[in-house]
Parts: sequence; structure tokens; C-alpha cells
Amino acid sequence: MILTKLRVRNFRSIRDTSTFPVTRLLSLIGENNSGKSNIMAAVQLLMSGGAGGTRKEDFNDPATAITITGTFLALTESEKRRWQKYLVGGQLIIEKVLTLEADSRTGKEKVSGEFHGYLAEPKDWFLSLPKIEKKEGGRPKWANIAQENGLPDYFLMDGKCNKTQFSSALKRFLAENAVEYDDPDLSSTQALGLDSNVIACLPTVHFLRAITDYSGEIDKRSSSTTFRRLMGDLSERILKKDPDYSKVEEALRQIRSLLNALGDDASAPRLKALSTIEGKITELLKKLMPSVMGISISVEVDDIKDMFSGGIALAVNDGIVTDVLAKDHGLQRCIVFTLLQTLIMNEREQLVPGVEAPADTPSIILAIEEPELYIHPQLAKLFYDVMKEFSTSDQVIFATHSPLFVDAFEHDSIAIVTKPSVEKGTVVSTCDSTAFDGLDDRKIFKGLTRLNPTINEMFFAKRVLLVEGQEDQIAVSAYLLDAGAIQNRIEEIDWSIIVAGGKKAIPFFQRVLNAFGIPYAVLHDLDITPEMKANDIETHTKSNKAIADLAGANRVVTFPVNLERSLGIDGHLRDQYRAHQFFQTPGSMTEEFQNVVKSVFE
Repeated sequence: MILTKLRVRNFRSIRDTSTFPVTRLLSLIGENNSGKSNIMAAVQLLMSGGAGGTRKEDFNDPATAITITGTFLALTESEKRRWQKYLVGGQLIIEKVLTLEADSRTGKEKVSGEFHGYLAEPKDWFLSLPKIEKKEGGRPKWANIAQENGLPDYFLMDGKCNKTQFSSALKRFLAENAVEYDDPDLSSTQALGLDSNVIACLPTVHFLRAITDYSGEIDKRSSSTTFRRLMGDLSERILKKDPDYSKVEEALRQIRSLLNALGDDASAPRLKALSTIEGKITELLKKLMPSVMGISISVEVDDIKDMFSGGIALAVNDGIVTDVLAKDHGLQRCIVFTLLQTLIMNEREQLVPGVEAPADTPSIILAIEEPELYIHPQLAKLFYDVMKEFSTSDQVIFATHSPLFVDAFEHDSIAIVTKPSVEKGTVVSTCDSTAFDGLDDRKIFKGLTRLNPTINEMFFAKRVLLVEGQEDQIAVSAYLLDAGAIQNRIEEIDWSIIVAGGKKAIPFFQRVLNAFGIPYAVLHDLDITPEMKANDIETHTKSNKAIADLAGANRVVTFPVNLERSLGIDGHLRDQYRAHQFFQTPGSMTEEFQNVVKSVFE
């Protein structure tokens, strides 16, 4: 079961995201405080029971319900049978509705959560309680209905059947058999019943937050952390399969016997010192309170699972063997991520060779805030590869500020998150694939392979200036510095310069920016002179027109001929080094050049 669409309403900074696609590997891009983490928290909330820890502060408008709607595909055969009456066109649509209401007993406000879905009834009347009661009236003969329609023996008990028994048997029958259903009622969603029944069938979410210190996540003294869950899980699923596990259990039994009064077990008698202490305390206590008959001392001894979840220390040998808490945050974060992987493998029964995961193992969604945090750039690439590999079987949703974690070839796996205003709330923009209409796969691939991490910065930009080459980038930056518009770089005025690598490549970058609604301007050479041959003029005219046609409301500015002509240079600047040298000379910028570049930013 894979989450393929999501819609979040009234949750924290979110008014209404509208429905947007969710891929197996989804990168959320946006400025701080735009709502990226809230989207991942909403996914976790959708997969959790009850209120999922939601508080009044989580409601954007406390008078309105929080509604999180998820659409799921790729259901297994058993999942299809389990959810059959809720499937719409082969997909499962589930809503989590959370409301803020006053407790009838205390009067205090509390949050309650409920799962909803679109409900369909079986086509055969005898497999639907509402249809049976509509056809047979208020008092159907349940045993006759079961016998006359060939339903299994478990519908009857001693040849008899009532509504409660029929309903229970019907649930089993529908879960075990492929049954045809009517089209679901899409006019309103219906409650899905007990949380436990729903949660057991939904993907498991592991949320790795972007905290500044991971010692609390790894520290053996902490509770409810990934580390504790993992170690407790290991003891239950792995250690019990070890042939020598029984020795540990026997040793713990003897320890409990030595420390506690467990009866007449002579094989491991209790320590005499404890009985002596009990006797002395009783003697002294009776003098103060004669009614006391005696006292007993009990020593708590954890079971195996509790010992592993709370009593494990983790040391790392990276040349010096030290506790992981003494290591830097980067190593701590890698360890937490590795523990998550191990936990996932353990849940899938993949840690023990030869043991296959159960067929009904829920899929997993790994949610990560800023995977690049504390990670060296080269290691970050490997980190991304691991996430991508995991997404081939399950899902990864992550929020990032790093172009190293964006693969533009997977343009449909990028979601840009913004918050234009408090009133509008968090907005999610995904790729509009129609921007690539007219391009075949080969051309798309050729264009996307140009998008390296430096180019990927355009997904993080507020506004983009597309230029042909590095010399153009140097020239624009030099003008802005000279004009006093910036002190160091163009990002100071909310622009980013992207070098397309030639005029012919610019239209593809325009398509990408159009697909995500990122505002931009284009600065390029017109490349047409009177002395040119007709064929060359026609070629450049087509290229210029292609750029203009794609620009829409975005500005296109051209040098009358090219950059060098506007600077009064014969020939070309040749390379970046000479371009830097040229612009260091006072008065090197002509009025024509300055007017052209100035018009880009007006």
C-alpha cells in the first residue's frame, strides 16, 4: 500500500493544500517556516490512532475540523480484500477527521479523531445487512438467508443464527472472499470503525526530525526513542531465535529467585541477607506500630525486552572506542538513520537470513527533516542514494534545503512548499507535466542531465535569471556590485542566476520553471547582424522565438547582438578568468550594457 495523493486542511500553518501527488521518493523544498514539517507531521497523524497527540494549538481554526485525506494504491491482494468495500476505482481513499470539543464530564476541551472512508455495499443483497433488512423487513430469518444462499457453516450455530452472529460471520466471509461491490457512495464519507482495525492496515511512519542534538534519541536513558524501540524489538524478534536464548531466561529466573521470595523453589534459594533485613525492619516497625505483622522486600528485575530497550550503551570505534554520545552530531545522525534502517529490516524479518517477511507486513513511510543536517557533502550523496533505494519498495518523504538532495530527472518527485501569507497558509506546488508537452523522452533526458546540484538551486530560488554562459553570470554580478544593489551575491535581492549552457538549452529550463510556477527572467544574446547569411539569421530567429513563446508573463531581455558587442569588445571574453579580469577594470561597463542589464531587474 503506497500513499499516492494527500490533502491537508486546517492543520497548523495549513489552511488547505488541495490534493497533490505523493511519489515513492518525495522531496519537499521551501523556506524555513513554510510548512514542510507540518506536511510530514500530517502524514504521521493520518497513520496514527485517535487524536495522535493533536492539541488545540494544532488547529489553524479551532472552530473547524482538521481533515487529512490520503489516497493509496499498490494494495496487496489481502489488502484489497480487507478494504474492498472502501475502494474507489481500485484506490483506497481515507480521511482522518479531528475535532475540538468539550469533554462532557470535565468541561475541558479535548481533541477526538475518527477515520472516514467512502463506503460501498456488496452487490448480492444477502451479503449486505442494509439490503437484507430492506428486502426482508425488520425481522429477517437469518438462518434461512444463510442456508438458502449457500453461505458457509460458520454462519450457523446448531442450525440457528441471529443478527449478531450473521454480522460477525459476514465480516469473516467478506475478508476471505472476492466479492463484487456497488460503486461507493461519494456524497459523504462513513466512519471506518475501530482505530485499531484501520491502523493495523495502514503504512507505518518513522519520523526522523531535524533536532540539533541526537544524544536524546540515542541515549539509553531516554524513553520512546528509535533506539529504545529498536533494541526492544531486537530482543523479541531476533534473540528468541538464538539456540542459547534459554540460558539467558534461566539466568534471569535464578536472579529473581535469589532476590525475591518466590515460593519453595529450593534450586535457587533466596539470599539470607534479604530475609535478615526484612526481619529487622519488621521488629523495629512493630515497636512503632504494633498492628504490623511483617514486611517484604521485592527487587524488580526487568525482562529481556526492557533490558535491551533501556540498558544498552552504544560505543563506536572510529579509531578511538568511545560512547556514541561523545561523538559529533554528524555521526550521531548517521547512527540514528542506520538504526531506522535496521528497525525497518527487523520489522520485515530481513535481519535473519532465510526468514521471509510476512505477506501482510504493512508498508513503511520514512519521513526525514533535513537529511543533509550535519552531513558532509560527499556523504550526503550516499545518504540520498540510500533513501532512493529504500523508496523502491516503500516510501520516503523528506524536507531539504540542499540541492544535493534534489534529482531533477525525477521532476515529479519535487514539491515546492511556500507560505505566501498567514491568511493563505501553506501552499504546495508540484510539477505540471504539461510543461513538457511536445518533447520526447530523449530530449527530456538530455535536458534533465544538465541539471547538476548547482543547477538544482533554481528549485530553491525565489526568482531565477536564466543566462547563456558563465561570462554572462559574471557580467550581471559585476553590474549589480558596481550599482550598489548587492554587496556579495545576487541572492541578497532574492534572485538566483542559473547558467543554462547555451541559448539552445534555455527553453528546457523555462519549461522546468514553468512546470513549478517559479518566476524568472531570461537574458540572452540576439545574435543577429545585417551581414549574417540568411540561414544563420533564420536559425537564431527560431531560437529567439522559442524563448519568447515559452516566457509567458516572465521577462525576456536581449543584448542587441551579444554581450561582447554591448561591452565594446571585438571577439569574445573567451573564458571566466578573462571575464573577471575585464570587470575589475574601472569604467569597463558601457552605457548600453548597463541599460540592458538594468532592464532585467526593473
